[in-house]
Parts: sequence; structure tokens; C-alpha cells
Amino acid sequence: MRLILFSVSYDVEIISPHISFGSEKNTNCSKFDRRLRCYEKNPLAVLSILLSLGLVIFFLSSGSPQRKPLPVQKLLYRDNDYSLYVQDNQVVVKGSDGESSGVLQVSESRFTGASRIKNKPKDKIPLLGISLADSIFLQGDKYVYVINLRPEPRIIMTYPNPKTRKHKIIVQKDQNVLYFYQQGTLVKKYPIATGKKDFYTPEGTFKIVNKTPYPQGKEPDTLLGPRWMGLSVPYQKDKRAENDSRAPRGMKYGIHGTNEPASIGKHASGGCIRLNNKDIAELYDRVSLGTEVEIR
Repeated sequence: MRLILFSVSYDVEIISPHISFGSEKNTNCSKFDRRLRCYEKNPLAVLSILLSLGLVIFFLSSGSPQRKPLPVQKLLYRDNDYSLYVQDNQVVVKGSDGESSGVLQVSESRFTGASRIKNKPKDKIPLLGISLADSIFLQGDKYVYVINLRPEPRIIMTYPNPKTRKHKIIVQKDQNVLYFYQQGTLVKKYPIATGKKDFYTPEGTFKIVNKTPYPQGKEPDTLLGPRWMGLSVPYQKDKRAENDSRAPRGMKYGIHGTNEPASIGKHASGGCIRLNNKDIAELYDRVSLGTEVEIR
């Protein structure tokens, strides 16, 4: 803000110890006031000077209007080719020249790490079945974002942060997706079927307490496909019955195959988690007893 002051000159007669507005010229001015001309004047002149000084002091003390501070970009990752910054709920990707090459919208603003992966084939983890030419894995507090860097930055996948370095399974009922992690790294995600009603499939954190291979076409029947992995669900989490002893023993709720492949991707089961038969066979061999299963 530019402050423009207009200089106004008044002839003021100042007499010590009191101010006189008489008809005669007064020369009894203090040393401090010698810069002013001491002539007879009416009271409005003195009032005008005091008012002007007050306005000057007010404007100088108040300063310019407060401006909203510019958004601060926090550095998340840097190498010879790229730098990543977070600003509010956006990730800004910059090239080696410092110019922005992409702004990506994310659902959080807290991040704990990032790593770059180049030339990853489909048969290698993370993300089995997906090849990556040049990507950055950005780990947020809630999610992990896979950012493809070329030809331009874009988010190609978002998945839950397991928040553990152990093996883990996360089931998201609303999306009908199962995520399997090894040592905190996403190995693969699988399409699944969950309960016909929301309360059918229990929510919480459970463990795999038994594993049973079923030769397809034999006992118990083809409804469960070729494999079963039982979940230990405590009584209070079992919303379909009271004190059903099968639930905590891993005999009521489980992860298994199906003879109804069309149900995958839908809310169709009695509470169990169904996978395609080829997927349950693959997952079964990777999951050990005691693996944590978080159902959301």
C-alpha cells in the first residue's frame, strides 16, 4: 500500500505555559517549537495539526493489509531426474530443470517416503501382473500412490498402506478387492466377492487359523473351490449368529474359491470372501498361518 502524505502549513502561536490566541505576536516559544512560526491563530489550526498527526501515526502503525501467505511446497523426493513436492492435497512433480511437469491430486497431505522403480517386468513384485517402465511409489499415511512418470506424470494406482513390514491381507468390501502384502510391499490385488448384505462379512482384524486344500470336485463340494483359508472371527464380530463356535475356529468365515465365477466383483456371498479359483490357488501358496487379515 502506498501512503501519500500531504504537507499542510499552519501559522501557530505557542506560548508557555499556556496557548494564547491574542492579537499580539508572541516570541516566547520553546526551543522545540522554533521550527514553527509563532503567530496568532484560532483553535481549529491546532486541532487540524493534531488530527493530521494522529492519522499519520495510525497508518504507519497499522501497516499494509495482511496477505494470505503463499502455499509452502514440502520436498518429498529428489533424484537426478525428478523432484516431488507436496502442497496441500497436491503432489507437484518437477523435472531436473526445476520446471513443473505435473500436478497430481491426492487425498492426504502427510507422506512418509518415496522410491523410484524402473523397468519392472510383470513377473516381479511389487504388483505382479503389471509392468512398470518408470514409476515412483509415494507412501502416504493412509495410501500408497503409484505415479507413472512418462510420458507425463499420472497416478496409475492407489492402494491402502499396510503399516507393517509383515505379511498382511487387506479386504475392502466397498470395492470388492483383496490386497496381499509381503513385508509391507503389495504383491498383488485380486477381485473378490463379499457378503450379500454389509454385515454378512465381518469387519475388523483377524488371522488365518487354518488352511485346507480341496481337490476340486471332491469333498466338501465345489462351492468352496480348490482352497480354503479360515478366519478366526470372535463372537462379538459375528453378526450372523450368537456364540457360533465355528467362527473363532475358522470354520465359518474364510477366504476360498467358488463355482460361481460370475459372482466375483459383487456382493454375493453369505459372508465369506470368494476369489476366482486360479487366484485362490496362487494366494494360498503365498499365505502362511497367522497372517493378519484386515477387513474394512
